[in-house]
Amino acid sequence: MTECQAHIRLMQSEKPLSRSSKIQSIQILRGVAAIVVAIYHVKELTNPEEPFKAVLSFLFNNGPAGVSLFFVISGFIMVYITDNRKYSLRDIGLFFFHRFIRVWPAYAVITLAFAFIVFRFHIGWESTNIIKSLLFIPLTNDDPPYFGYSTLPVGWSLNYEIYFYFLVGLSLFFKKYKWTVFFLLILVTLVIIPVSTGHFTLDPNKTYNYGNGYLNMMTNPVIWNFVYGILIGLSFTHDTTYSKLTKVFSSKYIVSTIVILSVWQYLSGFFGGLGPLKWGLSMASLFIAFIYYTDARNSQFPKWLEAIGDMSFSIYLLHLPVRVFLEEVFRKLGYPLYSQGTAMFLLTMAMTILLSALSYRYLELRLSRFLRDLIQPSKRKVL
Repeated sequence: MTECQAHIRLMQSEKPLSRSSKIQSIQILRGVAAIVVAIYHVKELTNPEEPFKAVLSFLFNNGPAGVSLFFVISGFIMVYITDNRKYSLRDIGLFFFHRFIRVWPAYAVITLAFAFIVFRFHIGWESTNIIKSLLFIPLTNDDPPYFGYSTLPVGWSLNYEIYFYFLVGLSLFFKKYKWTVFFLLILVTLVIIPVSTGHFTLDPNKTYNYGNGYLNMMTNPVIWNFVYGILIGLSFTHDTTYSKLTKVFSSKYIVSTIVILSVWQYLSGFFGGLGPLKWGLSMASLFIAFIYYTDARNSQFPKWLEAIGDMSFSIYLLHLPVRVFLEEVFRKLGYPLYSQGTAMFLLTMAMTILLSALSYRYLELRLSRFLRDLIQPSKRKVL
């Protein structure tokens, strides 16, 4: 689940981007997805009798759709950064390393901080689950597609992200046939294995339990969301297809129709879910329309929206720890009445944005850069 603008900047040193040097629309959609997911989890702080709660429930009851959008974007970016590049063994090793340091440092620090908060407030301390979470291993074999979530609950989606990166990295060994191999792997895990056991489904919540959490995750249909992103990315990096789709999505009527239908499905909850024919389809449709339309027009967006997109990964990781921490602080101070309500909701979101800006700068960028330089010291400047 987690590329952002920093991810693209990191990869710019490996290859030139095939279209514009920076696609702002990716950042805007990532920011929207992160905020939607965050508000979905934080809105429960408001009291049921408050009118504001009804507004939040209407707008954000289907917040998990943001996860499907994240997955689609991740698929697109993997194509975007590997397009027209011949990967050597060293390059493939660096690919895995870059994926790891893009996700793990911030995730590990915030997971451990969350576990410490939970421990301090006597909710429980499960060291085995923490270790499995940090290693991106599902905690249980049941409850698809979450499989026990993670110590930091949103970490369940990062398990899929890391697995997806592994599939892409493995495919890079086959050079110009990389996407052929990728789709063959998808065919085996998402079609052949389920069909051979008589349990093929496109519903991520109704998959078969093979007795192994990771195998269950590998065969879960939620992965089709990444495939949507791959297909969109391949269309975007193929000159002929790019030209044709740019003409299609240059129509304001077509784009407006897609946006209206996608937003309606999200707000209404119609056919909602993480499956490829549910939010996956609508988020993929929204993404392809938005990215072609804005790229063709070289659209510019407000800097603050781009900034939200930059720190979207940190927003995704931090909103639950901030909520738990603030709730418990007010209770410990003897003011439990102030740990709920609209004011607490606004405080939690504001603190999440503030801490996410710091996390983006110091964990996502500086810590990741420090770790990268440890492995690639030759890239350091000579003073």
